[in-house]
Amino acid sequence: MSVLLSNERGWLLDACCFINEGFQRCYSLIKGHFRCCFKNQYFNILNPYIVNKCDRDRMIGAQTNTESHAAGDSRLDPKIRKKRKRKRSEPNLGELDAEVYHKKVRVLVLEGTRSLLETGHHRGYLTEDLLTVPVKQMPVHECQLAALCDMAKQLLKMENSDAPHVQAVNGHADLDAHLDLFSCLTENPDDFAREVTLMGETYFLPPRSRFLLSDITCLQPLICGGDKYDLIVLDPPWENKSVKRSNRYSFLPSSQLKLLPVPALSAAGCVVVTWVTNRPRHLRFVREELYPHWGVKLLAEWLWVKVTRKGELVFPLDSPHKKPYEVLLLGRFCTNSDNTTRSEVCEIPDQRLIISVPSALHSQKPALSAVLKPYIRPDAKCLEMFARSLQPDWTSWGNEVIKFQHHSYFTTESVESAHVACSETIDADQQIDTRVMDKSACL
Repeated sequence: MSVLLSNERGWLLDACCFINEGFQRCYSLIKGHFRCCFKNQYFNILNPYIVNKCDRDRMIGAQTNTESHAAGDSRLDPKIRKKRKRKRSEPNLGELDAEVYHKKVRVLVLEGTRSLLETGHHRGYLTEDLLTVPVKQMPVHECQLAALCDMAKQLLKMENSDAPHVQAVNGHADLDAHLDLFSCLTENPDDFAREVTLMGETYFLPPRSRFLLSDITCLQPLICGGDKYDLIVLDPPWENKSVKRSNRYSFLPSSQLKLLPVPALSAAGCVVVTWVTNRPRHLRFVREELYPHWGVKLLAEWLWVKVTRKGELVFPLDSPHKKPYEVLLLGRFCTNSDNTTRSEVCEIPDQRLIISVPSALHSQKPALSAVLKPYIRPDAKCLEMFARSLQPDWTSWGNEVIKFQHHSYFTTESVESAHVACSETIDADQQIDTRVMDKSACL
């Protein structure tokens, strides 16, 4: 159950649990049936990233006393211990705007988080008893997908491909090696997850999931599919100074987001959700430029609050450097001919909190399927843009779209055939055999 609890303030989520729900039934031509789980060590955030000033002062005081007693002299040379104070410069306009925004949402975060976390503690969802033994730093798979997209983009310019709009994986390495991941949608159409080999690497694809591996310049296959989506979630790689300095992650200038074909991909009344950093200029851009440009009416502003496994904020709430929350802006796509009634969906409420333990992996956001379900129609088509992972019943696009589907992020365990209904096994094998035979005949 990914939604641990909810109230009028928002939701407490288990992000890792949601991932695992899609992998209770997996199939491989070699292994047969098995189950896999996302490694929970990536969600094993035990302590805040930065302690608050009071706790830090206590730790420094305790450490100083210990060192003094160990040296046998509590009167250490002040010249040795004295540190030069850094001169505090006057805050710039962006910092002042950020402080104004923080003051506006501070009470919401403080009171809403307290309400949900108290209930979470009471029900046993957030407790030290659940903590696992800390492990050494988990290895991270070196993702080369973005670089492959750049290479493929150059090749596609020289080739006039007649590839179909949608192609299906079948789990046979030799056949899947011929799939074109860059110029058409790739799907796992089955009702169970699949282990597949793509570009020489092993990935786990959730049931009924589709993806397109490309960058912003190669979105035509997504449009040519003809699907109109009822929910579009975007997690843009926002430009900021730290990203520029690190040179580790790609970013996209805000102006280029206007090039995304969101109106062409949106059904009437489509819910559009954008993850935004806490930088005021990015928030203003989405509110005042991007959504109006797309024809999206802003309806609500939610916050994702990040906590440890014990329910502590990962950063002090009033930290001037990092905040323990990120922003989601929610709106609906509107057209002049939009006469559809929405009696079957609820109005999107404003000022809600999504609380969860964050992943230690860069830019792995919690899935929003469960919390957004009441605000879209039951058979809604859903799309995630700038995705780094897949979800059951969703289409996903991005230049690292299957990054977190790599087998190195999962553990697997065998499932006895007795645990799987005989009819399901026979149907699955028949689907596989038929697809392999059809593919073999074409090669």
